[in-house]
Amino acid sequence: MADNWTSLGVSVAEDFDWLEQSYCRGQLVHCTTNGSDVSDEESFGATETIWIITSCILIFQMQTGFGLLEAGSVTAKSETNIMVKNSLDLVFGGITYWAFGFACSFGDSPGDNPFIGVGHYFLVVDEKRMGYVYALFLFQLSFATTSMTIVSGAMAERARLISYNIFSMCMTFIYAVPAHWMWAPNGFLLSLGVQDIAGCGPVHLVGGMTGLVATLMLGPRKGAFDGNRGTVPSPLKSILGMFMLWWGWLRFNSGSVYIVTADDQWRFAVIAGVNTIIASISGGVTSVICR
Repeated sequence: MADNWTSLGVSVAEDFDWLEQSYCRGQLVHCTTNGSDVSDEESFGATETIWIITSCILIFQMQTGFGLLEAGSVTAKSETNIMVKNSLDLVFGGITYWAFGFACSFGDSPGDNPFIGVGHYFLVVDEKRMGYVYALFLFQLSFATTSMTIVSGAMAERARLISYNIFSMCMTFIYAVPAHWMWAPNGFLLSLGVQDIAGCGPVHLVGGMTGLVATLMLGPRKGAFDGNRGTVPSPLKSILGMFMLWWGWLRFNSGSVYIVTADDQWRFAVIAGVNTIIASISGGVTSVICR
């Protein structure tokens, strides 16, 4: 019996070692394909372009899901405000990410270092690398705006529009620097062996911690805990938003497999999708049972 358990342990360890080596060979955008690795750029072709563009479309659609989820959780008078704020995440956050955010994350010009990128400001890039870098920009922009929108729910009904616009522009930098640490080829966290498949650090941890700080600074929503809160406008909107986000996360995670044709990397896209759907189903079952 002991020998059987030992054999099982060795087999599992070998499987994990194979997964780790495969991930770091050409895997997700975020280990070796985020920067200027020539072999990955050369393998980037029409199939990868279609894969990334369709992923971006679906991930950007998650903004609609966030908007509906949050609009169904605030009072009627704040419903329009929350939808406008989510739209401005992409408008103001997008313009600053185009100007310098992408450069801080993935710039590889002289002066680039393990803590911050330099180069590609305003998305200026050599024509030969244009397709690869532009695709990377689109995909990373969808990640950056998702990180911003995570904070939107935490600040609901507690921030003026102009203040939130300024925050959206600042959030670009807040996201861009940890993204460089984690995903740039010379990022200091990546050099320490840290692996992040689809943004648990730069997207979710950064967005969540920023939301926590914003909540502590802004305090509770007026009337939320004193019995004077108005009627929630539409739980149906929250449910529709939940479904849009649910399916969006499938592409968010599986789309992180940037190069899908080299070394059968498409298998990892399937693994990411299966893990996402099983985890969400399990979470739903647990929630229903506990309540």
